[in-house]
Amino acid sequence: MAMAGCGDAETASPEAAVTSEAVDTAPPVSAETASAETELASAAPDEVPDRPLLGALDYATTIYAKPSDKSARLGYLRVGAKVPRSEEPVSKRGCKGGWYQIEPQGFVCVGKSATLDMDDPLLRAASVRPHRDRPMPYRYGFVRSVLPLYLRVPTAQQQHKSEFKLGDHLEWFREHKEEIQSADLGAYDVAVDAQGRALPGKALGELGRDKNSSEMSLGELFGGHSDDDPWPFWLRDGERLIPNISGFDVPDYAVFADRARRHTGLAFVGTFNTDEHYLGRRFAITTDLRLAPTSKVKPDSGSPWHGVELGDDWPLPIAFVARRGAQSYLIEDGEARSAKPLKRRSVHKLTGKVHRVDGEKYVQLEGGRWAKKDMLALVLTPSKWPRPAKKNEKWVQVNIGEQTLTLWEGKKPVFATMVSTGRPQFGDWKETTASPRGIFNIYAKHVSATMDSDEGSGKRENHEKQLKPGDPGYTATKGDGVYGVTLRRGHGLFKLRDVPYIQYFHKNYALHAAYWHDVFGIARSHGCINLAPADALRVFKFTDPNVPEGWHGVRSETGTPVVLHK
Repeated sequence: MAMAGCGDAETASPEAAVTSEAVDTAPPVSAETASAETELASAAPDEVPDRPLLGALDYATTIYAKPSDKSARLGYLRVGAKVPRSEEPVSKRGCKGGWYQIEPQGFVCVGKSATLDMDDPLLRAASVRPHRDRPMPYRYGFVRSVLPLYLRVPTAQQQHKSEFKLGDHLEWFREHKEEIQSADLGAYDVAVDAQGRALPGKALGELGRDKNSSEMSLGELFGGHSDDDPWPFWLRDGERLIPNISGFDVPDYAVFADRARRHTGLAFVGTFNTDEHYLGRRFAITTDLRLAPTSKVKPDSGSPWHGVELGDDWPLPIAFVARRGAQSYLIEDGEARSAKPLKRRSVHKLTGKVHRVDGEKYVQLEGGRWAKKDMLALVLTPSKWPRPAKKNEKWVQVNIGEQTLTLWEGKKPVFATMVSTGRPQFGDWKETTASPRGIFNIYAKHVSATMDSDEGSGKRENHEKQLKPGDPGYTATKGDGVYGVTLRRGHGLFKLRDVPYIQYFHKNYALHAAYWHDVFGIARSHGCINLAPADALRVFKFTDPNVPEGWHGVRSETGTPVVLHK
């Protein structure tokens, strides 16, 4: 299921500005959602029922509509996934191991890409699944200095040979370790219910589910269970007992496969420490089972911002305070007099009244005070209902002018938040990196994937086939041209891997979480709609098609409508 996507190249900030302000100003939600605390979503990976299972061995194991690789692709499984299957193969035509039907639909060929052996070493090695009920499905970090992605644990000699001026780096790291390897409260700590609705003012640690990110050990921040997890079974005496599935082909004897450039975003599924023979370094395990030396990675927890559930407590119109320095005003005798500051990201009910003073527009907040329109992001009832609303369908509204997103059930608003759309905000989206406008349908969803900033690589026809060298969208690393890609920062290149909760709605344009910035409410992307991770999960669970349990991605021609307008 080849996918590429838009990115946020020149404006992407690898170290999100997650501050205490962001936590303090998370908006309140309706009483209905507050009472959902008892429905807190499970943080554990989904348990597989006691039935015959099929396991995925490819980083992306394709699911077909029929027992034929010529049939339509319904979605894919990520390596390590286990899904219920038919007792016997339905066919062996074109597949020596047999085509098995899986739940809830589709067929997978057993062989190189899938197995019936639940003790297969690769299946066991990739047993850590994404947390689909958390705003961040994995633990994340950003590369601070160019590093090799090792396939096996490198000796001290191999590390010095592979990493430029490693001795100087390690000396610097010992002095600065504490300041660069901690994490603030972030998206990972936002507690959500089974529908993905954020529970206001609650973090996982406060509900007894886990420690908060700020309380976690280094091992936990890199995806481990503790600060002293053992080496994985598939790494032994300098050997690697499982194949390289990264997509970057190297000889079997190679020590590493590709490098990660500075600012690259990585997702992790585990970590372990080493002794002096390996320079005593910690290594984190990426989702494609490569090893990143953590002395060159800063843990990241994303933005804790999230939107507001709408209903009786929060009827439209409302406004988010989008920018710092906002003030409320009293307007008397044609003059606006400053009253009190408005906290960034606070939410306010509006009366619907508008006033101009000296040519500047003000909107009235409930209670009588006023605020400058250009400091706010408004959520309004449409003046003209689009087709999905008239047909009483679920739909997603993206107001590019206001930088807000609203979820609707027919003409009933259910959720609203701030987003970051393409820049220039009102540019011609066919000629610039502005977001498209019109009515579209979600046609593909991913729990996570790497994304491509090359707008030309996202043509929908490229999503139907495996890209090859020379094809638009193919990048320097084989495989990355399929699942995402190369973002440009200055004259360098970096990647944002495992971007959470991607929903493609038109060519390479998508709704998705942005774990690398925290300026929602301001246009800044290359055309995609950036959401805070908790909001991306909320929207992901609201929309169709549903991603079945165990699947990592799904396709559909009839997904939820997305309406983008000025």
